[in-house]
Amino acid sequence: MTIAPFLVAGVIGLAVALALTPLVQMLALQFRVLDRPGGRRIHQVPIPRLGGIAIYLAFVVAVLIGTPVEGPIHIVSGAHQKVITIPYDPTIDRPIFGLLLGTTLITLLGVVDDTRGISPFQKLLGQVVAAMILVPFGVTMDVLTNPFGGMVFLGPLGVLLTVLWLVALCNVMNLIDGIDGLATGIATIAGGTVLAASYLRGDVGTAILAAALVGSTLGFLPYNYSPARIFLGDTGSMLLGYILGGLSVLGAYKSYTALSLLVPLAALGVPVLDTALAIRRRWRSRRPIFEADTEHLHHRLLQRGLTQGQTAAVLYLVTGILGAGALVLSGVHRFPLLVFLALLLIALAVGARRTGLLAPPRAPAPADGRRDFPK
Repeated sequence: MTIAPFLVAGVIGLAVALALTPLVQMLALQFRVLDRPGGRRIHQVPIPRLGGIAIYLAFVVAVLIGTPVEGPIHIVSGAHQKVITIPYDPTIDRPIFGLLLGTTLITLLGVVDDTRGISPFQKLLGQVVAAMILVPFGVTMDVLTNPFGGMVFLGPLGVLLTVLWLVALCNVMNLIDGIDGLATGIATIAGGTVLAASYLRGDVGTAILAAALVGSTLGFLPYNYSPARIFLGDTGSMLLGYILGGLSVLGAYKSYTALSLLVPLAALGVPVLDTALAIRRRWRSRRPIFEADTEHLHHRLLQRGLTQGQTAAVLYLVTGILGAGALVLSGVHRFPLLVFLALLLIALAVGARRTGLLAPPRAPAPADGRRDFPK
């Protein structure tokens, strides 16, 4: 029997998140770090925040235990015993150590924002510092493959692009965190896409990190899906964006391929599009870019009469389609994947018809008031 190394990290992340999330929930209740109802919020009772702490701890534990597993685990059954062979090297590579430092800083930044509140400039500055942590560890977009042939050497521009990429994804995930379970589910699907792409191209290290993320978010999702018992908070939404951005930069660092960036970007098409539309409409109406509103994609689905759970499911489907499509476009031309993509498209079409998504909108429903951009 053979066990792939990324499964170890995924299972550990899942188990730790399942165990720690109730403890974090109790901690948030004790210190009254709550998202209270009222205003634009649609929940009726105070809900604990700081859920990102559970994901952070699960991810770190999974990485520290799972990353040193260098190859497949072999289990051989004998007459009276089982022999388990684990190729294990406790040394943590410098790039991975840098990623862990960055996730620690972005988590601390989110905790401060969720508990005390910080200004948009302070939050942006903290995100930039967390993004720049990767630079001394050599994880930057220095060289990319030119799709039309040859290599593109970015030079000093690579550092700037790395920082902009990570900061952008932090805020993209923060923006989409508007209803129960949405950001967590999208991050899970996007992480699974990165896991598949990296594993199929032989980048086992990045696959293990992606599996750690997927396991951690899957362990948190039962507590966060509608009706949520705990919210990610800015702690969790920024953390998810940072990890996904860091994984794609690490993949580019290892393989020098633009696909390392395009695959997660395509999988995050829903929050990226939502962010672009939000910036466009606020710019056109001459409102502050960071001003929250109730015109996001998930708000529009709620206005169609969908519940939070139905809205999340629709956007999960779209994310799955985009992720599967990204794998196909990146060269993973496998028949089962094409069938899976076709089934997702059919499910989305049927779901849209049955939920009335194609019909004229109903009267507006109350919208979620959780923050999208830093304010």
